[in-house]
Amino acid sequence: MTSNAVAELGAAVRAERKRRGLTQQTLAERAGVSREWLSRLENGAPRLEVDKVLRTLSVLEIKLVAADARPTQRDIALAQSIAWSMSLEAQGLTDDGFNKVLDKIVAHRQAHPDVA
Repeated sequence: MTSNAVAELGAAVRAERKRRGLTQQTLAERAGVSREWLSRLENGAPRLEVDKVLRTLSVLEIKLVAADARPTQRDIALAQSIAWSMSLEAQGLTDDGFNKVLDKIVAHRQAHPDVA
């Protein structure tokens, strides 16, 4: 993991903690870490115990996703096309439904990497 990626992870933890209205102390207690350790994570410290990082992410319900599992612009465009087609047929698509379609598109792309 690059130092930039570690800094991004720390920033994501801080943003989610604040979004949930948690103090560092409260999150630290829930994750079983010290407030000082959590501060180091949020500031992108390069060497932290992975078990503590994973516990902290779990408390905040942050999931790590492999790069090839992230939706590409092409995946999103295809899902939008499907959603648009469904709306023309008076079959509205909720946000949850759109995300399910997008997940299926990504899974198909991963299962069939040779199909362009």
